[in-house]
Amino acid sequence: MTPANSLSSTVLPLAEVQPGARLTAAVFTADGQVLMTAGEIVTETALAKLARLGIARLAIEMQRNEAELNAAREALRRRIEHLFRRCDLEGDSSGARTLYKAVLDYRLALR
Repeated sequence: MTPANSLSSTVLPLAEVQPGARLTAAVFTADGQVLMTAGEIVTETALAKLARLGIARLAIEMQRNEAELNAAREALRRRIEHLFRRCDLEGDSSGARTLYKAVLDYRLALR
């Protein structure tokens, strides 16, 4: 049974990030200094500082419902089918079918 809701990462413009959001990727300055690490909770003070430093986007956790997750999975499946469109995926001993399933399983596990 799958959960009704799941967490995923999305990149949002800084102006759309709300205090309390959790980062999924570290934030760096232009010269490579770490400003915030993945997993940190964004505060109002941090948002103001990031804006002053010219940080435009943040990768944050987003809660997605089951319908959104299913739509994302279906879009991913269609994309991978498109990549394998010239392969014989129906053949009994198709190496392409094995590779297709491995890629699809791997990508779906990342969602």
